[in-house]
Amino acid sequence: MEDLPTGVGFGPQTVEEGPPETLEEAEQLAASIEKAVQQETGRQVRNLSVEVHPDGVLLKGRCDTYYCKQLAQHAAMGMTGGDQLTNSIEVS
Repeated sequence: MEDLPTGVGFGPQTVEEGPPETLEEAEQLAASIEKAVQQETGRQVRNLSVEVHPDGVLLKGRCDTYYCKQLAQHAAMGMTGGDQLTNSIEVS
C-alpha cells in the first residue's frame, strides 16, 4: 500500500476548526489522534508517532496487518479537520 496523502474531513466540528494555529493546539491534536488510533487498533500500532504540520498530519509506526493500518488511518481521518493525512505506518 502506497503512502499517499489522503484528503479528509469528517464531521462539521473538525472541518470548521481548520488546522491548528499554535504549537499547543498542534500538540493537543497529535495527542488526540494518537489516543484515537491506539483505541481503534487495540494498541496494535507499535512506535506510533503523530506529527501535525501546517500542511497536514503524518502517521508513523509499525503494525502486523494492512487492516490495522487501515483502522489507524480511519481513526485519524475523523480528527484531522480537513487537513491532508499521510499514513506512513509500516506493515511488517
